[in-house]
Amino acid sequence: MTKSHHPLQVHRKQVWESLFLRKSRHERRDIVQRPWEYPMAAQNLAAILIQKRVRGAIARTALQKEIKPVKRVLRMSLMHRFIAHHNGTFEDRDGFRRFCATRLQAWYRMRKLAWAYGLQRYPMYHIAAMQIQYKWRMYYQKAMAVYEMTPRDRAAMRVQSFWRGYTNKRIYRYYRDLVNFRNAGDPMLMLKAINPAEAHLLDAATSAQVRFRLGGSAFPPTIYYKIFTRGAVCDMNAFSPKDYTTAHQVGPRNINVRPTAPGVGVTRIIRVGNAFYGANQCGSDTRGWYRRWDNNGWRPVTCKVLAPTSDLDPVTIVTASKRKAHHHLRVVRQQQLLQQRKEKKRQWMKQLYLYVVDTVTEAPHMTNHRQQVHPTATEPMAAPEDDLDACRNQVDFDADDWEAQANDMCDWASGLNFDHYLVNWTTLGTTSTAKDELLSL
Repeated sequence: MTKSHHPLQVHRKQVWESLFLRKSRHERRDIVQRPWEYPMAAQNLAAILIQKRVRGAIARTALQKEIKPVKRVLRMSLMHRFIAHHNGTFEDRDGFRRFCATRLQAWYRMRKLAWAYGLQRYPMYHIAAMQIQYKWRMYYQKAMAVYEMTPRDRAAMRVQSFWRGYTNKRIYRYYRDLVNFRNAGDPMLMLKAINPAEAHLLDAATSAQVRFRLGGSAFPPTIYYKIFTRGAVCDMNAFSPKDYTTAHQVGPRNINVRPTAPGVGVTRIIRVGNAFYGANQCGSDTRGWYRRWDNNGWRPVTCKVLAPTSDLDPVTIVTASKRKAHHHLRVVRQQQLLQQRKEKKRQWMKQLYLYVVDTVTEAPHMTNHRQQVHPTATEPMAAPEDDLDACRNQVDFDADDWEAQANDMCDWASGLNFDHYLVNWTTLGTTSTAKDELLSL
């Protein structure tokens, strides 16, 4: 699936204008027809399209009623059809009943097949319609319940809502302060209170440290921990990266006699005189090669760690089952890591500058509204609060201190440092190593 060359302008305050909505009509249709690639995006696009069609139909119907009256179309009655097409008479009551029963059966079979065909061709629209109906029923029930309340009940509901918000904020600040430390604490002592069975493994030779994060799908959040190591790890499986028993042996006829044209599997072009030949390098197909499985996911700091394997936390299951490619050459691994860091830095700067552009564009319309940059699933993309306040305020060239405002904006732009942000994020909620604790004594 190709990317759109002419994306629409996005306003973050509009919920339905997401990344996938900026794609072209053909790309959105492909996403809906292949929901297994982007399931949530397919559901959202299908629901948006249904709502768009319904709103358009309602608007056109109301407009047509105002512009011109509805023309009544004269249709033949069933008795006249029975007489005209089946040579019936008014006295043939039994034949007319059979004619009506046949038409009802045909209509039912037609609707049943059309419904099954529509569900089979576009199943995502059916799921989106069910979600819209469910949300509408919930909204209608809630609106009716609020409408039937007395003023005293409404006042009590508002007080309860404000109180829940206040308590939720206190709970969040409490959990946030628990993990608000940097490179402090003995990892062995901390892990002894959480998982005593593995605490003795964190000796000084492993150079291991424990990192804590907040996560989960419900509130209040759950504190998760993960064990990292700074020392060298010897992966014995990396010395044999592929399954040599399934390696395909290429005969000499395919190598020396028939030249290979550049195409699939060709990684390099060899020049011999004025002729060019495609070269198939050995091991270019990496399917079936070794992929590292650390089995070291984010585990919750709760009593659930003592539960059986079937009751594991879903975050633990997802993070522990990840497999990643592990090249057997250290130089290649360092190059891949450097490339990943560069790509992450580009994405971070892209998100930050897009946020600044949207903020400056919408600044005249949101003087009393504070936007929020939503974090990703792995790490936050938000800048410090002071920097966001500085970028929200535009430079007023009519003011007397416009030079100071411009200097502040330049200082903010020059202070964007991804490396500093990355160090700040990786050291947050992280213990020191056992070796560092011993050296500090």
